[in-house]
Amino acid sequence: MERLGIGIVGFGFIGRVHALAFSALPFYYSDLPFLPEIRGICTSREETAKKAKEETGIPFATHRVEELLEREDIDVVVVATPNALHLPVVEQAAKAQKHIYCDKPLALNLREAERIQEIVTQSRVAFGMAFQNRFVPAILRARELINEGFLGEVVRVRAQYLHSGYNDPRRPMSWRLRKDLAGGGALADLGSHLIDLVHYLLGAFVVTGARGKTFITKRPRNPEGEDFEEVLVDDWAEVSGVLANGAPLTIEASRFATGSCDELRLEIEGMEGAVRFNSMQPNFLEVYDARERGGPYGGNRGFKLIESVHQYPYPNRIPGKFAIGWVRPHIACAHDFLLRIAGQPSLGATVADGVFVQRVLESAYALSGY
Repeated sequence: MERLGIGIVGFGFIGRVHALAFSALPFYYSDLPFLPEIRGICTSREETAKKAKEETGIPFATHRVEELLEREDIDVVVVATPNALHLPVVEQAAKAQKHIYCDKPLALNLREAERIQEIVTQSRVAFGMAFQNRFVPAILRARELINEGFLGEVVRVRAQYLHSGYNDPRRPMSWRLRKDLAGGGALADLGSHLIDLVHYLLGAFVVTGARGKTFITKRPRNPEGEDFEEVLVDDWAEVSGVLANGAPLTIEASRFATGSCDELRLEIEGMEGAVRFNSMQPNFLEVYDARERGGPYGGNRGFKLIESVHQYPYPNRIPGKFAIGWVRPHIACAHDFLLRIAGQPSLGATVADGVFVQRVLESAYALSGY
């Protein structure tokens, strides 16, 4: 089997998740078009590159992107940097004719996202995005039901992504809290997943309103808390919109949802049925069939649980009865990207999907004042 060299630019939390996902592929799938190998890491500093190499045993590490890209044994570049660096890394990788797997959101803003689309189109390298929630089995089953017409005409959509990690006012500044590096706050960070999911499941929509709030307006620059910096991004945001059929939708993203860990909620209601999903109960899709007989004590009507669990179809090697974990959809998303490189059918997000998400973010931030 042909081997495919993976180079990862950015090796913080999400860079390590992508490394784990690509490394795990041979143990999860029996149809791989390529055997992926993590061959290089690029971090922001020389000392962190050295540490990453020592910790992982990956053969090459550097703090210079150019050194990674000039290597002939690197075929794919995973972009896991702060959002402000997506465009320059994509531009260099495309010029070097490397395939590109980019974390979300696509760029710092719409202008940069459209530039990335131009670069990718002109270079003709394979391009994918890490919108891994598309590959949760329950979401894939929801997509099947929607495409089969189970819901009938969709009449309402509500999507929420809730975190609580920023409630502590002593939490110091990081790149996700700096507008010049992240482009936005909770809406860009968490809401981008929701925007993509609604688009993936129900098609394009138009933003009609948006608002946001920053709960802690100044944070310490460092863990010592000796100096403070103004926070210019949203801690919470809510976006209203309209689907192509006129149905209303609401998207809410919060990094201040007290008690929530990593809670993505999705509710889609139609004239004939409804589906609900909560990422904290990821093994089941809730389904309501309005065609079921009603009657005394409720008849047969009510939400039912579909045991989506780990029910990926062949060539998934792991038995479907086991509980799904947070990293598993990342593995499925990476697998889909390998299929795209090989020219096979793919369900993953494209560069055009990334531009759509960025366009919605741009509209929402313009309306909310962020």
